[in-house]
Amino acid sequence: MYWALHVENVVRVRVSVDFLESIDKNVLPHRPAWRVDAARVNPLCDSALLISDHSVFHHGAKGMPCLSVEIKPKCGFLPPSKYISEENHMKKSISRFRMHQALKLHRKEVSEISHYDPLDMFSGIKNRIYKAMRALFSTPQNNFRIFLNGSIIFGGSGGGTNATNSKTAELLEDALGCFIRAEEGKRTEALLQLVTETLHEASVLDKLLEVQKLDAFDIEGAIHAYYNVVSEPCKVCQHVSKDQPHELHTIPFHESLEIARNYLIAATAKDCSLIISFRRKGDSNSASLNEQEFDHKAFFIDLDMKSLDRMKHYYELDQEIVSNYNKVMRGDTEGDPKKRLQSNGHA
Repeated sequence: MYWALHVENVVRVRVSVDFLESIDKNVLPHRPAWRVDAARVNPLCDSALLISDHSVFHHGAKGMPCLSVEIKPKCGFLPPSKYISEENHMKKSISRFRMHQALKLHRKEVSEISHYDPLDMFSGIKNRIYKAMRALFSTPQNNFRIFLNGSIIFGGSGGGTNATNSKTAELLEDALGCFIRAEEGKRTEALLQLVTETLHEASVLDKLLEVQKLDAFDIEGAIHAYYNVVSEPCKVCQHVSKDQPHELHTIPFHESLEIARNYLIAATAKDCSLIISFRRKGDSNSASLNEQEFDHKAFFIDLDMKSLDRMKHYYELDQEIVSNYNKVMRGDTEGDPKKRLQSNGHA
């Protein structure tokens, strides 16, 4: 796969019911209420995947502090698919993440709209990547976390966190004192610059974007391929007043299978996390900051393959996101989230 250099081999191990139940019990308190049901551990599984802790370095000089950032980049492109309906045309000009934020606010899953836009992160332009990093720091939600020697020092421990306040920023600034040599009050800024430089110089996001773009049909096209694969009447077409079946229902089975497969691979790439870890200069890849040099490594995590039956959910969620965003722009929702969207540059 395109991102193979940044994905570690995993080991499948046998697990017991008691082990899985203990994991579920320990993790559950860190989940937000709206994610509790969706994030439960399945105690009926008999195996699990064992992966490395990428928030630390496992080789090289011992005792050297390690700082890691975890970023959920999200979908980094606007879909060009011809299968996007006219009433959903805004999908071609507004990022999915921004529209989804409006729905999350409506559902009270977040307390405010994120300032982040994935199109900045994937732009390849340094000042836009830096803008994205500042936005993630300002409103991290569950999209940005920082670890020092494997322990979290910034961001939500589970489902997310509120906007960064002065107390949180001060605590982070103090925690960075043992790692970044900079004047007090400038360490966080230095870290954001370091991450920006690393992302700009590396090709890791470019590789991720390639995989995301395997979704060439958008869910509005891929859903028809899904119904071809499962050999069921297309419920989407049943709600469209057309005499002729959708053109995607006339393609060979193997093409439908490829469309569905590529969509699900892309879905994984749109929802994964990137961990970048730094330690003071050793013998591997290096990044520099104010005459300080750091080794660094980057790995993708959360690469679980999405199941075929999730495609119906993805279609329904997509329609709900767009419908809600249209209502927000018309001012049809309670309160005035449109003003909050506009204040964050999302209108």
